[in-house]
Amino acid sequence: MSMQCVETLITVRVFPDGKYHMKFRTEGDKEDIFNQDFPIPMSSPWAAEIIEKGKEDSDETVHIIISEAVLSGNTLFHTNINDPAPLRHPIIVQKKNRLFSTEYFLRQVFKGRHVHQKYPLMAIEMQDTGNDSTGKIVETEIIMYCLKAGIEDIRGKMAVSDLMKERILNHFRGVFYKAEEEGKLFGIMDESHDEKEETFVLPKQLIETNFRPFLADLPQNFTEACMDAMIPYIDEANITVNLHDDTFKFSGILPGAITHTNADSISNDTLWWAFNYEDFLNDDYIIEAASIVYHPKKIQIAIVAGALILLIGLIFTFIKRKTS
Repeated sequence: MSMQCVETLITVRVFPDGKYHMKFRTEGDKEDIFNQDFPIPMSSPWAAEIIEKGKEDSDETVHIIISEAVLSGNTLFHTNINDPAPLRHPIIVQKKNRLFSTEYFLRQVFKGRHVHQKYPLMAIEMQDTGNDSTGKIVETEIIMYCLKAGIEDIRGKMAVSDLMKERILNHFRGVFYKAEEEGKLFGIMDESHDEKEETFVLPKQLIETNFRPFLADLPQNFTEACMDAMIPYIDEANITVNLHDDTFKFSGILPGAITHTNADSISNDTLWWAFNYEDFLNDDYIIEAASIVYHPKKIQIAIVAGALILLIGLIFTFIKRKTS
């Protein structure tokens, strides 16, 4: 398994008008910070810079990306909801005006990768810190998941019965089982690898070969369409693997007094969270905070107005009783 070491600090400062300044600072080796596991936004409205500096007592170079912007409302980062690959981490900041106060809400969700449901063997291996090799068994698990998902995605355009789908999947399971039993699994999987650096690649030759027994019963060009549909799911698995050993810190500052938060710690007026890929390996990792700013002048005016109304009421009552 590809071992990464990237540190990312995310800071968010919410302004009284409800807008917020968001800043990413990610640091690591060049190959690690420029891969697609956690891409930093760098196009407008983001202002970004890339810094290189040498490591102490080492000839290696540390690469740093700093990117910041002033935003409002909901920021999605990844707008193609049909692409399963990206690590999604939408953020929303809300301002709500009340009669005597203003409330602020901050919420960012690092969407769970659902690794245990999709490929449980890889989930076990990713949590085994002493293991840095995916192994061909895990790779076949990934291919089977991507094949199943790819077939499902194209069934709306190319009609394939449930029975045919299960026949295809069972055939591939049998191919992998037989190859493992005969000690040839490494051979059939290595045929799919090329000059790409990704841990998982689409095994085109393997898929084309094992779709042949079904071609007469499948729509035309079904094999090619299925492989195209599998690519985003292959990318998804690679991104999940590349997140291994990535660490994150999040700091948030909101106006007023904090009324709710799930922060790990609070230092002065700053909320802090620290987490890594394991925190969203399966379920969502959620950052939440809320604050309130009271408006004393409005409260004072309300008190004075209330007192005047009460006084006027008492005067009218007194006059009414006196004249009756």
